[in-house]
Amino acid sequence: MKSPRAQTLFSGTLFVLISLLVLGCGTTDNGKSTAFPYQFNQELLDQKPIKKVIFASSSFGVPTKSYLIKGERKVKSLAREYLKDNGFTILPDYHFQNAWKQATRNFGDAYDPTTGKINMNTWRQLMTSTAEKLRNDTKADAIIFVDVIEVTIQHSPNLQHLARWDGVIRKPTTQGIGAGVPVDFEWAQPIKGASVQTAMFTMDLQRIFSSRGGIEPLQAVDLRHSEPAYVRKKKPLRSDSFIEEGIQLAFHPLIEMDNYPGLPAAATSTK
Repeated sequence: MKSPRAQTLFSGTLFVLISLLVLGCGTTDNGKSTAFPYQFNQELLDQKPIKKVIFASSSFGVPTKSYLIKGERKVKSLAREYLKDNGFTILPDYHFQNAWKQATRNFGDAYDPTTGKINMNTWRQLMTSTAEKLRNDTKADAIIFVDVIEVTIQHSPNLQHLARWDGVIRKPTTQGIGAGVPVDFEWAQPIKGASVQTAMFTMDLQRIFSSRGGIEPLQAVDLRHSEPAYVRKKKPLRSDSFIEEGIQLAFHPLIEMDNYPGLPAAATSTK
């Protein structure tokens, strides 16, 4: 059985993380770093180093948008390779999948598609039950969530029209053939961008780490009409280099990123 202390730790962590990771918005070009304010418990990691991890088959929070699912598979695959390259052992996914399915049969689904909301009590029950089974059936040190989420971003109105969010800088893209983007086009209107979101827990569901890294804008300027407008990209998340940069950002400082654009680890870590 999961201890009351661990249940309390996880309950508080869950509310904080879903607020930070799921509800947070991208930032505009303000001349400062837009790196996500990660949470990192170095003291907890020092007590028991993480070597073996299990990837969660469920999303951390609201399920991934359907049009991003294919791209998310690619993101998770590259995230696995990144962790392996940095000394982690990835245990088979079926361990989490089986434990989560069993928990869902017992407690129901935490996500209600009619309201788009998560029942927090059910979510805690699912995670508590899943972690307990994984502790009994595996030698995992941690559970890790890697998800692709939508965030709100903006291209700047200046000459290059750069978008900056979650540590990345991206140029706008266009779709279709036309006369080009009008001079008076409203570049700075809010659009959707993609970020990779990470969260790692011990097998007692204490948070080790959580963060985000930007990937790419999900909307491009459609030139096929007389009045160009932002539209959803036909094939998002195709650039390996963009995804790899987002992954490096989303795992820093658990895995230190060269030339990290945000504050040093000591300035933002938590105990």
